[in-house]
Amino acid sequence: MARPRGTKQQRQQQAILASGGGRLIGYIRVSTLGQAENGHSLPGQIARLQEAAVREGFELLEVVQDVKSGAKRRDGLDEVWARVRAGEAEGILTPKVDRLGRSQLHLASLVEQARDEGLSILTSDEGWQVRRGTLCNEALPFLIAMAQVERERISRRTREGLEVARRHGTKTGNPFGRPPENTDLQERATELRREGLTLQAIADLFNEEGHRTARRSVYRPKNILQMVNRVDPSANPEGGYRGNALGAVAA
Repeated sequence: MARPRGTKQQRQQQAILASGGGRLIGYIRVSTLGQAENGHSLPGQIARLQEAAVREGFELLEVVQDVKSGAKRRDGLDEVWARVRAGEAEGILTPKVDRLGRSQLHLASLVEQARDEGLSILTSDEGWQVRRGTLCNEALPFLIAMAQVERERISRRTREGLEVARRHGTKTGNPFGRPPENTDLQERATELRREGLTLQAIADLFNEEGHRTARRSVYRPKNILQMVNRVDPSANPEGGYRGNALGAVAA
């Protein structure tokens, strides 16, 4: 019996192209339920995806959307990626690459998976990121390297936390005496900040939704500033967005 020709990646790519070649599945996400219900900014995003698909000569099968309300899991993204890997399409089309992953680590994981399996990631605003397993965005290797450093940092902190916990006779992995950080809200705050919301507006939104800080206090602009800086300091540029200076954001 003859052995299959080509590498595993090449065989996977051939299988995907045989069934899903020339097709992409669109993915967008909005930050609040209100945006999803009233369609704010959705038509524009969908139109950009459709234009990009036509420009690149692809059929856009569908546009799936997620509403990010603080939950780490994104069912829409998981669904789209599973369909792409199953061969329904050769890749995913999204407005911007930084809107795709749940975090830098997750985005790097998607990019690495696309490279390994010969998949494609196309953005309407920034062009090809990965095309049939080949990196097109020269910045992505740096993202992957940074993600690896972050993985090692998280792993080290976890080991240190467990060691401290064992010394204090507890079972938790959090460092003793330190409240856990709400990483989901940190990512959401960063996304809202990028969209132009003031620190005060984000704090008010979180408080209205019933969220509290790790110390059970209401959110204030300084809390939001610290949360965003942990995820992406560039989302808090000097002078703020839309002319809102950081020092005046809380006003």
